[in-house]
Amino acid sequence: MGVLGAQLFVRLADVSAAGVAMKAFVAPVMLTLAVIASLVTTFFLINGAYHYMTSTGHPEKLAQAKRVIRNALVGLVIILAAGALTAILTHAYQSSGSPVGQSLPVLQPIQPAADSGVVGVLLGAVIGLFQRLIQSAAQPFLNALDFFTHSTPLMAANASVFNIWLAMVGIADALFVLVVALLGFHVMSATTLGLEELELKHLLPQAAAAFLLINTSIFAVDGVISLSNAMIHAIQAAFPTTSVWSALNGVAAGSGTMGLAALVIMMVFLVFAVILLVYYVGRLVILYLGAILSPIVVLLWLVPSFKDFVATAVKTYLTTIFVLFVHVIILLLAASIFTGMLASSPDKSLDPIMATVVGLATLVALLKTQGVLTQLSYVSVGPKAIRKLGGQFVNAMSYTTTKLKAAAAEA
Repeated sequence: MGVLGAQLFVRLADVSAAGVAMKAFVAPVMLTLAVIASLVTTFFLINGAYHYMTSTGHPEKLAQAKRVIRNALVGLVIILAAGALTAILTHAYQSSGSPVGQSLPVLQPIQPAADSGVVGVLLGAVIGLFQRLIQSAAQPFLNALDFFTHSTPLMAANASVFNIWLAMVGIADALFVLVVALLGFHVMSATTLGLEELELKHLLPQAAAAFLLINTSIFAVDGVISLSNAMIHAIQAAFPTTSVWSALNGVAAGSGTMGLAALVIMMVFLVFAVILLVYYVGRLVILYLGAILSPIVVLLWLVPSFKDFVATAVKTYLTTIFVLFVHVIILLLAASIFTGMLASSPDKSLDPIMATVVGLATLVALLKTQGVLTQLSYVSVGPKAIRKLGGQFVNAMSYTTTKLKAAAAEA
């Protein structure tokens, strides 16, 4: 463990590598956006110029044409400036120096007096059992956790998921016409039945966007996952330290010399490792399920009464995707704690008991991250609901006042 600590944990952070990794992802996206922005700007400039030339005697049309031209140019400048700003910020910061880890106390177990009686035999049997369980189970579980904390697999890369998604697209496309027809009835009867008003100028673009998203939703999901993976690769490129799982594998491999106290802590650690592994498998299943059902969710976005449900589903899904990025940061912080332990150790080796305790604390933090992020994503739900309720109250009062005035006028 001394060689492991000296060569694999104590490294300088290459912060510029994070910028390079993110730039590799952002650069083609910004290039595509710049091309699209140029085409869209050309269209708006031609449209604005046409209205400008035909606005003689119409001050409103002249002002509208000027706004179209101005907004097109301002939008193009903002998009191009975003690309320039990305290049500037890539090398804006440098590493602050060699990493300084947290120094933790060394936990040295007190060895009890040797006992050759029945207690000693039973204790030796229990220790031997724990040692065999740890040595046989730790490596496969920790290697699996290492696999799941590198990146999130793309949804379209799974043939089964993609084929089921195609079936869902067919179902959603068939239902799309029915939903649009029902929205037409909603628009017709909104005033008579007192339903929520749906303006046509908002409904048509929303329907067009929903139809496009229904047929491309899995690729949109993969785009978000690719962004998350790019962020993970960037932070890992900036801090190329050894995986925490590899360090804990080394501790587990040396369990043959551990006492009963250290073995009990290691067994508890393995239990939490199994729970975390189950969480990662469940997370992958949720991502697959969300990608498959995404056409139906987008279709429900058109129905006014389901908008809150769709917003909640999207927030939960995005949280599930980006939770892995937070997990990678937690693992990097855990690695910094190991660095401090190695720096304070005379023989540059990890204290097995404290290393296991740090690993256990890391697992607990990883398991709690999803819940914390979900709570943070719902912070804005309360104020938004209050604003919506206030708007409905104002609309109801306005409607009541209008009816009362009409009744008074008839009387």
